[in-house]
Amino acid sequence: MKEEERILGIDFGEKRVGIAISDPLCMIAMPLETIERKKIEEGINKILERFPLKHIVIGYPLRTNGKKGKRAEQVEKFAKKIKGKFNIEITLWDERYSTVEAERIMKDMNRKPSREKERVDRIAASLILQSYLDSLGEKE
Repeated sequence: MKEEERILGIDFGEKRVGIAISDPLCMIAMPLETIERKKIEEGINKILERFPLKHIVIGYPLRTNGKKGKRAEQVEKFAKKIKGKFNIEITLWDERYSTVEAERIMKDMNRKPSREKERVDRIAASLILQSYLDSLGEKE
């Protein structure tokens, strides 16, 4: 991977999509933005204009028992579409509890998650991406 290329993290929600991006060394995930789900392809296009991307990590919403449900199937369909359109490597990454953890982080900051859902989505995306980035460091 070229040093300037980054990895994008996506928390694919029903209404909104939380977006996070790695630093150029692909070590740290940072919340970037929240995009309306119906505008996600346009949003990814704009991100590609700002950052060279090598890889996209999409939160994979498995059930607590590890099995796929309807939402996981929606994410698989979305991932296939994005891979076909942008020709970027995609990884589906277990996202169980990422939103719960994002809400806990918000509460720790004395913020109300129910009033800042877009921020929760961005934080969840960064948690998903950071988990993936951490796994890369473990392989080295």
